[in-house]
Amino acid sequence: MLSEPISATDVLQAAKERPLETGEAIPGRIYVVVPVFNRKSLTERFLCCMRSQSFRNFETIVVDDGSTDSTAELVSERFPEVHLLRGDGSLWWTGAINLGIRYAMARAAAEDSILVINDDVEVNQTYLATLHRLWTSMPRTLIGSVAVDVEKSATIVDGGGLVNWWTAKVTKLNVGRRISDFGSDYSVDVSFLTGRGVLIPTEVFRKIGLYNDKHYQQSGDDELPVRAAAAGYRLIVSYASIVKTYTKTSYNLNVCDTFSLRDIWKYFFDIKANARLKGRFFFAYDTAATPFSFISFLLFDIARITAHFVLRLRSI
Repeated sequence: MLSEPISATDVLQAAKERPLETGEAIPGRIYVVVPVFNRKSLTERFLCCMRSQSFRNFETIVVDDGSTDSTAELVSERFPEVHLLRGDGSLWWTGAINLGIRYAMARAAAEDSILVINDDVEVNQTYLATLHRLWTSMPRTLIGSVAVDVEKSATIVDGGGLVNWWTAKVTKLNVGRRISDFGSDYSVDVSFLTGRGVLIPTEVFRKIGLYNDKHYQQSGDDELPVRAAAAGYRLIVSYASIVKTYTKTSYNLNVCDTFSLRDIWKYFFDIKANARLKGRFFFAYDTAATPFSFISFLLFDIARITAHFVLRLRSI
């Protein structure tokens, strides 16, 4: 068990030196990589979900980026089966997820996959089994999860999205509809995937690299799947693989319905903000097919997020 802050080099060496457990080399293993920070109770609930999975050919890797609420101690003491990696608080989401992926990739076989997921979700006992079944039937595919709110689990809050790469318009699919309206094998092709439960074959990382932690510190999850799609992989959201999200635990600025003038700086520049201008610039740049589509996407995207803020401006 790794319990002290470590470098990427240390992670790779530790992974190589650690003896494999019985059955660990079986093809089709899923490495569950989850970054955590100061959400001890949510981390505990998530790990309990992992412990109850009917599919057993998996390993869980928790990357704790400097939590001060004894999250790491909880994981070490209550979940000895989990591989715990620790950062010093400077990794943010993208650096933490990459640290976990490097650790997994040093151990993984070519036939294995990595599940990128956050700790503010709950899943049922067949979640990994469902993902594994889908993955073996469509190997060159990144498989995302449909999201419902944990308090309203019958209703879809994120069913995937389609992007117009010229106008930056995002069409959100099936939001507000009942999950029971769709068959057990229903899935939809999408333009991007988030880090809230996406299964990625290890070959994807070997072919296109990891998440871009140079351009994105906190919101780098959308870009890598787009890069994978450009490399010939399919992106889908499966309505059979359901994650129940704690929407209220999200960074408030990203989910609130109204803003004040005092929110301007945080909205456009805070590292945790979805509308952060730096992230929007690099997403347009990194996903553009041509210089013209880059300029068009960026201008429309800035106009869209600005209008979103202005239309919800209520007070000083």
